Amino acid sequence: MEQPLTFRWQSAENYYTAMLTPDLFGGWTLVTASGARVGKAGRVHEKPLPSYQEGLDAIRQLRHRRRREGYELCGTGFAEFQRLDPRSADLRAAETQALLRLFEAWQLNREEQLALLDVDARALDGYLDGRPLADDSVLLSRVAHLLAINKMLRLRYGERPDFLQEWLRLPNVKLAGRRPLDLMMASREGLLAMRRHLDRQAGAFRSCTRDSATRR
Repeated sequence: MEQPLTFRWQSAENYYTAMLTPDLFGGWTLVTASGARVGKAGRVHEKPLPSYQEGLDAIRQLRHRRRREGYELCGTGFAEFQRLDPRSADLRAAETQALLRLFEAWQLNREEQLALLDVDARALDGYLDGRPLADDSVLLSRVAHLLAINKMLRLRYGERPDFLQEWLRLPNVKLAGRRPLDLMMASREGLLAMRRHLDRQAGAFRSCTRDSATRR
């Protein structure tokens, strides 16, 4: 069963924690924190992961690394996860904030934002002001596709946002010469097609990586 995991380590002077937790969009995130046991606050880092299994692999590597560094494992935990209601007000509010971060990361103009959501200007202004997304299944479906696409693009271009901007707006031979952004703005079906396209690419990349590791 896929459950959130928490691990805590400490040495004579420092602490380290790792938490594997589900995100809002069907994936998993590894959240780590480290610092001195006494003194200033430590650092927190979040790493999105495409699957629960890759999260377990990352936890395994951390356990090995911390043991070599002299840390002692001082606690573990399993948290039962109840499936969130995808139409709850709290979740829609969180998705609104994630959507605004997507708009910023993709550097979308107003017309592009309207087309991707297929809403009128008044509704968009409400979301830009922080109002929760409307409890509308079609809109929430569009947003779910957008957030999933954004997550896959972050995994691919996270360290190079300029590559992301170029990829969104240049014709793509794998999309019959269309710009990815145009395909996504065209319809909800276009969003789904883009999500599946990126998922296939990610799957092919993981398969090649495993084959390369096996040959070594």
